[in-house]
Amino acid sequence: MVLGGSDRAPARLPPSGRSSRPLTGCKGVDLEISGRPLIREIVDRLRATGRFAEVFIAGPAHAYRDVVPGAALVDTDADFGTNIRAAVEAVRARHEEGPIAFSTCDILPTASDLEKSLQDFDREPDADIWFPIVEAPEDSKALGASSWKPRYLLNDGGRTVAVLPGHLAVVDPDAVRLRFMYRLLRTAYQTRNRSIGTRRSALLRRMLADILFHDVLHLFRLRLPTLTWDTVIAGLRGTRRLRDQTLTREELQRTLRKLFVKRSHRRRFPERRVRIPILHALSLARDIDTLEEAESIGVTAAPSSS
Repeated sequence: MVLGGSDRAPARLPPSGRSSRPLTGCKGVDLEISGRPLIREIVDRLRATGRFAEVFIAGPAHAYRDVVPGAALVDTDADFGTNIRAAVEAVRARHEEGPIAFSTCDILPTASDLEKSLQDFDREPDADIWFPIVEAPEDSKALGASSWKPRYLLNDGGRTVAVLPGHLAVVDPDAVRLRFMYRLLRTAYQTRNRSIGTRRSALLRRMLADILFHDVLHLFRLRLPTLTWDTVIAGLRGTRRLRDQTLTREELQRTLRKLFVKRSHRRRFPERRVRIPILHALSLARDIDTLEEAESIGVTAAPSSS
């Protein structure tokens, strides 16, 4: 599934990126490489791996119709969480079981980065969530036009590693709290590129009332109210340690499992994990938020959007 929704407003950039020019619109079709829409190049690279059963594109139909031959189009153009929900429902309508891979329409993954990522996935293909993050270069200037992107520090095997979020994930929808995931990802996307403290405050402010209401309903149905404990406690603990630069990769994996994976599923499949490998796959982290980032990898504005 390639997420191709439109950005109606420019991305909010941190102070280090304020001199850059943020992009808006449907980047999958508003940008092109070698005269081809960016979304078509991305889909071709994903198909070339031979690993994906069917490619879906979730985005506004008026923008993507007939752009990528053979791809299934999911007509959606709402917030990030709602777009993911539409994507999951569309895939499940045609494929009743199995994990779903997600990518975005604003990266240009190299064949080698896709290969090493999928090789890592094969080490434990039954993970409930697999979401690789990318080790950042020691010198941020090596990122070029993307040097402004926020980096996060994790402790991995006793060493401190600066990482960037990747833009490829595989999720088992039957294992996760889908409604909670949609709401949380909506808020997380709205606060992207901001500090950890700012994001934590926004997530708590927007999610707490909804979480408590969910648990009250559980009580009325004579079920244990588990969501507040699992999400708020785990989330607070994890983001505090991430902010303090003391969070380990193993702790991050356990935190995300408590946040997103249903308690009943965790009890039924205690051996399964949320896997967050740290890879050297920089093209998966360099999402195109600005015109400068696009131009640095040979991507230009399509003639119709210039």
